[in-house]
Amino acid sequence: MDHLVATRVDALRASTATLFRTLDDFDEQLLRGPSLLPGWSRAHVLAHLARNADAMVNLATWARTGDETPMYASYEKRNADIEAGAGRSLTELVADVRASDEHMMDALNALTTEQWSSTIRWGRAQTEGAASAIPNIRRAEVEIHHLDLDVGYGLAQFPDDFVDNMLVEVADDFSGRDDAPGLVLVADDGRRWVVEPGGQEVHGRPAALLGYLLGRTDGEDLQTDGELPKLGAWR
Repeated sequence: MDHLVATRVDALRASTATLFRTLDDFDEQLLRGPSLLPGWSRAHVLAHLARNADAMVNLATWARTGDETPMYASYEKRNADIEAGAGRSLTELVADVRASDEHMMDALNALTTEQWSSTIRWGRAQTEGAASAIPNIRRAEVEIHHLDLDVGYGLAQFPDDFVDNMLVEVADDFSGRDDAPGLVLVADDGRRWVVEPGGQEVHGRPAALLGYLLGRTDGEDLQTDGELPKLGAWR
């Protein structure tokens, strides 16, 4: 495992450990309450995190064997598995999240330096890239869905390096769309991320800018002339 991949894996471990500390304080009543995601309880979020870890194992298997192994057999089955998992008890769900994470980490640690360079595809857009992206893909799931649990882990708790990396990635994803609005994000430290050049400037803290791009806030902490552009769902 080269230095870049090792750094990404270590960051994933740290984000996951923070999530696990939150789960230590869960009870059944909290589990059944609504998350920030429409139609999903916190139990749905945890069931998704467990099955997403399994999806990362599939990508690691693809990288290790060279045989195409999609994240999910189908999105219909993914959704059905989440619904089924959300009905389980707190003890069962937390055990599943922890066990699936351990299985995923074992799969990642088994990859050789050469295998980390293998080409895989992920997400609904079937983004193509090297397997070295897997730790970052999973970390985004862990951090964003930790926020979605709505139990006190907010944008301000996102690690700075995660915010910086995601602003680049999400702004780039939006800029590749035909319907991307003219938009330039400007952090309070002067850094800029361009969705579409020459467009409206939106100013704020990096974490607040990311929350807006991800659709997790309505941009109440941001400053701009006029109304904020309406963005579609990121992914």
